[in-house]
Amino acid sequence: MLRALPCLTAMLLAAATQGFAQKTVSDLHNFGTIELKAPMEHTFDFRNDRPEALEIKNVQLTPPLTVTRMTSRVEPGARGSVTIRLETPRERGDFKGFVAITFKNADAKQLYFWVVGRLEAPIDFEPFAAFFVSTQRGETKTKSLVITSHEAEPLTILEIKHDTSRFTTRLETLEPGRRYRLSLTVKADAPAGRATEYITLVTSSQKHPLLKVQANTAVHERVYTFPEAIGFKTIPVASLKAQPHLVQNLSQLLMVYQKGGKDFKISARSDVPFLRLTSEQADLKDRYGIKIEIVPERLTAGEIKGSIIIATNDPQFPQITVPVTATVQGSW
Repeated sequence: MLRALPCLTAMLLAAATQGFAQKTVSDLHNFGTIELKAPMEHTFDFRNDRPEALEIKNVQLTPPLTVTRMTSRVEPGARGSVTIRLETPRERGDFKGFVAITFKNADAKQLYFWVVGRLEAPIDFEPFAAFFVSTQRGETKTKSLVITSHEAEPLTILEIKHDTSRFTTRLETLEPGRRYRLSLTVKADAPAGRATEYITLVTSSQKHPLLKVQANTAVHERVYTFPEAIGFKTIPVASLKAQPHLVQNLSQLLMVYQKGGKDFKISARSDVPFLRLTSEQADLKDRYGIKIEIVPERLTAGEIKGSIIIATNDPQFPQITVPVTATVQGSW
């Protein structure tokens, strides 16, 4: 029987750490550095020096290692083998795994083999293949990521494409053919709001001629809220009746900011009948927190599309409207 362990136990991990120095080269397979989806298969051989035949009972492995072939019975003086494969999905980074063979023979010791190496994406983005940039309108802001190629052939980024005037991009070569820094700068005159767009990198790679990078940008006005909308999804009235304390879990916090504010004032109301709003000014006087609570006795069934209306003392932004959505199942 073959079975894979879901994870290394503390005991086996300790044994693995000690065993690497004690095992011979034939007991350790180092597959080096390979791509996340590159094939990796290896055969471990062992010899039966006992006077009687050896029979394999089971094989334990570190996932995602699996057994593809094995010699179930090894005659005296003969050689046996176990062939293992590294399956997918795999996690990027250093891999340390074991193969433990248990025999049916009562006095036969368990046999260990070790598999080590490093798994890397063919082309890496650090920290990831996306930008997340938040700034104020009238100000620029720049974020960067590093692109590293692990392909055998040198990688050249030939062109950068995007269909927006919201931001600009710049490419720096850190190591020719291998590492690049891509920077995104949100323009000072970018319109307020959030946007998700894509940057396309045209490369010299035959396997990866086009690389996609997601550009998530948020440009705030001088007065803005976070979040920009309130959604309650589904409100189950029957559950709230059975367990009234659950209504506390539906509360939300809406923040209202004034960039550079020193004596910011607001008042808030809602056209959604079951909402209770409580406003509190922060110590810095440039923001408010609005606690949004549900009054269960006012709940009626249906789809809700309403608003929270915030009046401010800022002459340029005297009012902000925040959308509110909910689905109420049942009536109180």
